[in-house]
This record gives sequence, C-alpha cells and structure tokens, in this order.
Amino acid sequence: MRVEVQASSVDAGLLKDVAAILRGEAEAAQAMRAQLRSAIAKPQAGGVFDIFGSDLPDEAFDGVFETRRRDMPRDVDL
Repeated sequence: MRVEVQASSVDAGLLKDVAAILRGEAEAAQAMRAQLRSAIAKPQAGGVFDIFGSDLPDEAFDGVFETRRRDMPRDVDL
C-alpha cells in the first residue's frame, strides 16, 4: 500500500525513518506500532477528583481561597 502525507521539511526525514521501520523487520515494526499508539492515544476522561484533585497538603492552599466567616451570613435570594 502506498500512503502520501504532507509534512514540514523538519519532519520529512523522521516520517521516512518511521515508514522504513514499519515496513521492515516484523518485531521492530510491532514495537514501533505499540510506541506510536501509546504516544498518540487520547487521554481518558477522568472524574472530578482527577481534574481537581491534588497531592499537595492542605497547607499549600492556605490563603488561596477566601474563607467565609460564620459571623457574616450571606444574603440568600428566595
């Protein structure tokens, strides 16, 4: 099969090298396929904790978020 791609001159040599490996020795080609698939895989959508979670200790956030005082109730629209 023949495939034609458009690429910058910077990437042309790299793409030729990749193509040579993929059509070459089966073991090397399979390893290259696995590496490429891993590199371009779309990340899985995580849960809320994955998005906002942190391994930092709570003290790292001191002073970052405003703390509401209990003696200053907020207005509530009913």
